[in-house]
Amino acid sequence: MSRSDDLVIAYLETLHRQRAIVAAAYHQGRIDGADEPATPRGLQELRRHRALVPLAEDAFRLASSLTRHLDEVLQKEHLFAALGGNVADLAARLPLLVDEAVKAHLEGRTEDLDGYADAFNSAVFDLADHIDGALATLRMLVDTRFASVRTLAEKQRQNTWYIGRAERLGEAIKALQGGGLMDRFEEEPAAAAALLPAFRGQLWARLPQWRESLLDITEILKAYLYRLRQVEPAGRRLRAFNLFLKRNPDYAVPDLEELTEPPLWVTRAAALRVTAHPDLLDGATSEALIEVAARLPPSPTAIKRQPKIGTLSPGADLESRVFTLAPRPYQLALRRLLAEVPQDGAPLSVLAWKRGHPEYADLPEPIWLHCVLYEVTLARRRTGHLRFERLELPPPHVLSGNIVVCDVLVRRTPGAMSDS
Repeated sequence: MSRSDDLVIAYLETLHRQRAIVAAAYHQGRIDGADEPATPRGLQELRRHRALVPLAEDAFRLASSLTRHLDEVLQKEHLFAALGGNVADLAARLPLLVDEAVKAHLEGRTEDLDGYADAFNSAVFDLADHIDGALATLRMLVDTRFASVRTLAEKQRQNTWYIGRAERLGEAIKALQGGGLMDRFEEEPAAAAALLPAFRGQLWARLPQWRESLLDITEILKAYLYRLRQVEPAGRRLRAFNLFLKRNPDYAVPDLEELTEPPLWVTRAAALRVTAHPDLLDGATSEALIEVAARLPPSPTAIKRQPKIGTLSPGADLESRVFTLAPRPYQLALRRLLAEVPQDGAPLSVLAWKRGHPEYADLPEPIWLHCVLYEVTLARRRTGHLRFERLELPPPHVLSGNIVVCDVLVRRTPGAMSDS
């Protein structure tokens, strides 16, 4: 008995051993880990043989291929059945089932609605398995570069065929996304309650991933086909040369030095460009290099060196370069404020002080408060004997992170008062 027969027998024995789980998954449409016939070992064994596929967390369903086989054996009828298992036919079947489910809901036919919901969910699972299987097959063919065929012509025909299949699969995925099923569900939420979870989980959420994978596969197929078309002329030349050698077994390549003109195949490759580099450490060539250097013409452009930073150019007028920096108004005001803080430790309002000095009326109060707070954050030595206290307003909103300062009080510290 061959090894393949042993694998078939082992798979059938697995199905027979876990027949209760298979039957429950087929009749119920799903099998949970808490169901009576389900055991962790049995579920894992069927998943390993791909008889069960995950449906949700701790929930599984029967594989579509096995479900179709049981449907054929039991002669189970399907509503709007898609014959042939084409992805486009399966996708076109979904809107019909949705329309019939909506009609059954509006007419109050509860049993028919349950039947259409079961048929719709089964069609969704079947379509998801077909798309996954088609993409897996295309990815395998792309990765192996059509290893099942050997000749270049066969590989080219296979590549062209599967490019067409990939484009049709892309049209089916595009029809699912733009077919209006999701809009139909939103228009009839009550009737779509039993249809939407399966459609959203098995198809809608996976459409971006399928589309990205299909675009990647299609680009690889087209690039590989382009390379095959480039290799084809070279392959014909090699086959012709091989045939020539078989017909002329005594053929020998002639010596190129004896030919008056080189053959065309010699000129296909570009000649190597040879460049010379003098060896400056070789004493035998030093006199020749000196003579060559003596005959070199002077450079037409003179090199001008930029003056370094910090050096004085000759003839500079130093008196014209002296600048006197005048203090800004807020600096003068801040200096007077610090000098007029009471010696007894009484607080002094910076806004009240500014309002009492008309010469600083042009200084806006928000800018003045900002300058005082900036002086506090710098922690200068001249303000070390002073203490600044901010008067804050409550924030405009509970979630606001802004600090609203309405005034600042300045007072001398006790140590500074005792020193004075």
